[in-house]
Amino acid sequence: MNAPANVQSLESVREFRGQLLAFGEQATDCLESLHAQVHRMIDWLEHDRPAYWQQQVRRGYDQVAEARLSLQQCQMRTVGDHRPACIEEKQALSRAKGRLEYCRQKIEVVRRCQRVVEEEANQFRGRCGQMDSLVQREVPRMAGLLDRILASLEAYVAVAPPEDLPPQPTSNDTIAPGGDNR
Repeated sequence: MNAPANVQSLESVREFRGQLLAFGEQATDCLESLHAQVHRMIDWLEHDRPAYWQQQVRRGYDQVAEARLSLQQCQMRTVGDHRPACIEEKQALSRAKGRLEYCRQKIEVVRRCQRVVEEEANQFRGRCGQMDSLVQREVPRMAGLLDRILASLEAYVAVAPPEDLPPQPTSNDTIAPGGDNR
């Protein structure tokens, strides 16, 4: 059995229906925005970062080659019978090798991150897919239900009260035993 409704305003029901539809649109927009952000992040991680670190590795090899060449040139120089220590060149070569190794490690870090992010993104898409399905299916269904409720309420309000009923006694009226009003 349905519980009685205490509807005070049809306008409130109409407003609720409008807010429900607005919620559906906002939820859909938010989900689309989230999907776009995830796509951009994955694209950045799969294309931009690997290309950047590959370029840095190439630059690292060039810097190591330059530093080696500079060290060799320094070691070949002689001032009298004395060979220079080439400390600065050795430090530059060490820094260049360290930078190259750092860039290689970053390539591997990016690869690991790609796997983790793709897995997490798939889980996220699954959860968002459930929400999207719920919004796409349930919001229109609820709006239709509210339309039917509004139609029923409007039909109920449109019905005129019957005119042939005797007036009902108020609480101030007292009825004497035997049906006599005093």
